[in-house]
Amino acid sequence: MIASVADADEASTVITRVGADAVVVSALTCEAGVSNTRKIAALDPRVPVLVLGRCSDPQSVRRVLNAGARGYLVLEQLLDADLILALRRIVTGELCLSPGLTVPEQVPPAWTLDTAYERLTRRERQVLALVARGRSNREIAATLDLSVNTVAVHRAGLKKTLAVRKTAALVLVAIRHGLVTAE
Repeated sequence: MIASVADADEASTVITRVGADAVVVSALTCEAGVSNTRKIAALDPRVPVLVLGRCSDPQSVRRVLNAGARGYLVLEQLLDADLILALRRIVTGELCLSPGLTVPEQVPPAWTLDTAYERLTRRERQVLALVARGRSNREIAATLDLSVNTVAVHRAGLKKTLAVRKTAALVLVAIRHGLVTAE
């Protein structure tokens, strides 16, 4: 955890100053979840938001997801392992809901990485696979017969296209799409 904050305004300050791979919002009401998610999404729409709330009706969950959240977990059902798994899933672009919650039909799938991944070129996928295997830019350049600068441009392009900030998130995307295994 990078920081613990009391409200969306403090979160905005931290996200702007430090950056974030994901944000967890604890919301006592559906309205608070919607409001806080909108504030964070307006600040940086690439940062996935996971809302922990008390609402479990489909309409409330739909409103929170339509506000920009990538996941919603019901607090009363939450286990530590669920939170960790949910964070891993939302960082790779997956929708994550508490068991028993159904996926509301009107939630736009715009935040999934599948579409972005499909836009990657063959070369970008090669670079992604080597990054996920822990190779340096110099090693990737030698393997693919490219310059180190070209590899750095590909790596930056991957992060931009996939809307991720850290190499760890690239690794998760590569695992999810079968470019490498998590052995």
